[in-house]
Amino acid sequence: MVMLNYVTYVFSRLLAVNPILVIVTTGGISYGLWGLIKRLWPSLTNGWRDRKQFLKCCQRFIYDLRSSLSQLEKEKPSRLGKSFSRQSIKWIKIIPQWLFSLLFLLFWNLSVRALDYLPFVHKEHKRFAKEMRPILYFKTPRSFVFMGLAFSVIALMLTNYVVAFLRACFHYFYLTLQSKSLEMTFDQSGLAFSNLWWFASFSVAPILAVPIFLLGFGLAWRSAWINFEQYRNYNSNEEGDDRFATEQEIKDQYVKVPNKAISFEGNGGIPVFHDTKKSLGGMTLRGHIIWQNRKISPMVTHAQKILGIYAKPSGYYYIETNPTNMLGLGTTRSGKGEGFITETIDINSRAKEKPSMVIADPKGEHYQSSYHTLRQRGYDVEVLSFQNMDWSMSYNPLALAIEAAKKGYYEKAQTYVNAVAEAIYRKTKPGMGNGNAKYWEDTSISLFNAITIALFDRANEALQNGEDDAWDTVTIRNVAKFLTDLGSEEVLVDNSGMIVEEPMEDQILTKKSKLTVYFDNLRQINQRRFSKFREMADINFRASDFASEETKGNVFSSMMAGITLFLQDNVAKLTSKNAIDLTSVGFPRRLAIRFRSNNNRQLKNAFLHQTAKVTITSHKQWGKSQKEVVYVKEATALVDEAGYLTFVIAPKLPDTFQIRIDFNHEANDEAVKDQVLLLQGTKVYQKAGGLGKRPKKDPYSGQPLLDKVAITIQEAPKESLLQLEDIELIYSDKPKVIYLVTPPNQVAYNALVSLFLDQLFNANYEMALSSGRKTVHRIVHVLDEFSNIPMIPHMETKISIGLGQNILYYLWVQNLEQLSDKYGDNVAATIRSNCSIEVYIKSNSDKTNSAYSKDLGTRTITSRHRSANIIDEANPNVSVTQKKQELLTPTQLSKLQEGEAVILRGVKGRDKKGRKVTTDPIFLHEKTSLPYRYMFLEDAFDQSMTLSDIPIKSDHRGLDLQDIAVDAKTNFANLISWRYELIRNPESRLAGRKRPQAPKQFESMDDLYEQTAIDLFQEDRDYSMVEVM
Repeated sequence: MVMLNYVTYVFSRLLAVNPILVIVTTGGISYGLWGLIKRLWPSLTNGWRDRKQFLKCCQRFIYDLRSSLSQLEKEKPSRLGKSFSRQSIKWIKIIPQWLFSLLFLLFWNLSVRALDYLPFVHKEHKRFAKEMRPILYFKTPRSFVFMGLAFSVIALMLTNYVVAFLRACFHYFYLTLQSKSLEMTFDQSGLAFSNLWWFASFSVAPILAVPIFLLGFGLAWRSAWINFEQYRNYNSNEEGDDRFATEQEIKDQYVKVPNKAISFEGNGGIPVFHDTKKSLGGMTLRGHIIWQNRKISPMVTHAQKILGIYAKPSGYYYIETNPTNMLGLGTTRSGKGEGFITETIDINSRAKEKPSMVIADPKGEHYQSSYHTLRQRGYDVEVLSFQNMDWSMSYNPLALAIEAAKKGYYEKAQTYVNAVAEAIYRKTKPGMGNGNAKYWEDTSISLFNAITIALFDRANEALQNGEDDAWDTVTIRNVAKFLTDLGSEEVLVDNSGMIVEEPMEDQILTKKSKLTVYFDNLRQINQRRFSKFREMADINFRASDFASEETKGNVFSSMMAGITLFLQDNVAKLTSKNAIDLTSVGFPRRLAIRFRSNNNRQLKNAFLHQTAKVTITSHKQWGKSQKEVVYVKEATALVDEAGYLTFVIAPKLPDTFQIRIDFNHEANDEAVKDQVLLLQGTKVYQKAGGLGKRPKKDPYSGQPLLDKVAITIQEAPKESLLQLEDIELIYSDKPKVIYLVTPPNQVAYNALVSLFLDQLFNANYEMALSSGRKTVHRIVHVLDEFSNIPMIPHMETKISIGLGQNILYYLWVQNLEQLSDKYGDNVAATIRSNCSIEVYIKSNSDKTNSAYSKDLGTRTITSRHRSANIIDEANPNVSVTQKKQELLTPTQLSKLQEGEAVILRGVKGRDKKGRKVTTDPIFLHEKTSLPYRYMFLEDAFDQSMTLSDIPIKSDHRGLDLQDIAVDAKTNFANLISWRYELIRNPESRLAGRKRPQAPKQFESMDDLYEQTAIDLFQEDRDYSMVEVM
């Protein structure tokens, strides 16, 4: 209390003596404290949020300290001495390395900056400053007012001084005249500088002070006006007012995240700005950006690792976290992969809300360098590689259609098949091409749909006749074989459609291809036993069957040309199996239940089109009692026309949980309102083996590996025939990363990538529309060399509507012409206009550079012209004019240096504080240049990794194509036989395929001898000993 009174007394005395000084000092201290609070506030809030974790760490530290002390007490003095000696030797080795590394980094940083600032070393010309501005520049009339006031104050002070001096002179003259002595001295106080502050002159000598001040006041304002007119800025931006966003504006508008290692709250996004930290790590990173040397730079990195600062953030990225599409331009070797794509992958993988990513990786470099890091960060990493197909996941383009067909979604199955056909055959750009080209595309698409759906029908019928793997035969290779085997042969048929092998002389016969005869028989079978598959196959075939028999050969050839690629064994194997659930990319947790009230399709299913309420809970131990935790509360879901209830589970669930599905909804029929289904789910983890059978852990993330989620039915609806087989729960806690490796020298394989991207979008978009309108995991497409991928169907629509469903596209091309050549001018313009952020790194295209220079806009500069008379050179005539100047000319854009980039922003409504913003472009250069991967991310994205360092599971590796082949001619004969059999027996079934036995491989000669003996004894023939040997 005494101290407070003392401080109050001192403050009041200072306020009385010099109030202005006290107010200014207090304001400065307050401003400094406010800045300190603003800087420390995020750390304080994060600390308060994580206070429980902090307390646990403290408790753990105290526990470890006590354990160490107790252990030291138990140890013998000799052991303590040895331990102390070992630690001493260790520190003796470490400290010199640490000190040397610290001194080396400090010296290197100081040297780089000193050399960079020396004019005779840094001889580069000014590249972007194209306006010579005067030293003194007055921009607004306020400058005139401030200058007039300043001159008036000077006039006032000079008035004080002159009055004091004149009074001293008058006093000296008066004393000289009054006294006859010649020793009179002048009063030196009249010349003191303190007289400048002698404001009492106006009261002591107003006759002198007022006229002098008025004269000085007039001169002051006159001088101010002359100077203002002379150095006034006449530039009013008449020719353009465009400019680049300032550093502070960028920081106010975008989210700040560490540039490496540390995860952060919220979503990831696109980096638009980089700022280095004011630390040794940040200084070193800035030094790397300024200067690189192949010999010294690795030494600098090694020194950072010794000091332990390399693994810590050395700066911050400012990122756009809102759903936004991006178009990037960078020519070959421009640094887009090292400076932007890798950093984009790193930033998104460190976000707490991790997105799923689909990354086009032409050379496989990103996949190999990031595999370990992404696995450590909790990602499920897959690769679809056409570089080495035996080390790739399997991908059957017909998988979506097969799953829909199995569940009875006939229209959806046909839509998926048609999408595959469109992706393969549709080559004509929208608004371009002639009618002839479109005709061949349309007929090829219809014929592909017909054969594929016919294989659906064969698989569906053969499955009912005991062919368990019948659906595995629905592959594009079998479609191609079906066409080649049946489309290349012709037969004679009579009016009833029967094949005539030995025609009579007067018999009227028609020559048809076996393929046409096959579908004719399919139609007749469907008249006796209806199948939706047969109907759809027949309709599609007739759509391609308008041509004559001679022209049909061209139709068959046109279709065959599109799928010849799938006859290659490596492609056929890869596309004959499927290891990726495309819907799981955006929806990793889904529940599907088939509800039936009877087994007879002729009777109505009471559950169709009913609304169910889904609740998911678990019980958590809370002291001695249990507390119910609700994850989903009475969320509604519809039972569709096929009897399936599909529900997307957004939150992650615990190891044990309960699902309640209640049909007590006001919109339901009375017959089902009392129906309730109770399920219990239990996570089953993979076992590591051993006596304890501990859960097997991921070698990268250290988390237990989930094997499956076991479902048990606790209470089934009374009116339902629900079985455990009718319940399907797809569950994963991990987001996915899928790398698409497409070797540049094998452009034919890129068609599969286009098809994959089309199916991926369609599957997740459809699920999003029926489940909350957004994907659970944001899907980010990072498509490098986008123009090398064949035209993705309806890409302009996908990029327009995808953001609403959390589907984002980051596209990279070399120039705008590539986009136009691939999609046409109109579609390319639509794609570009839907990319709110455009990143320009470097391009050699004049058209692209001119377009971006125009989009950046223009500013108004002041141009000065000087003319002088040879007689009067001291007074030159200077005239000024306003001219238009591009922010960056096309030539300047083409000469951007490493790490420099220009970012155009289309849509950015408000900053972080809710204020409206103007989307000025961002120019990254000099100290804001983007760092490259090798400068600070070499530990996380190590490009020395090779394919042999990565374990890849491939379902099709070692697959024998004959195991899933369908012999078209045999199937042709079986179908005709079945047609006649149906006349005699309406309940007959289509015969299944004959599967050739592939030669088995044995691990030892004993196994081979044993199997040979078994095969011999199973045959009816008796072999002699000589034959056996």
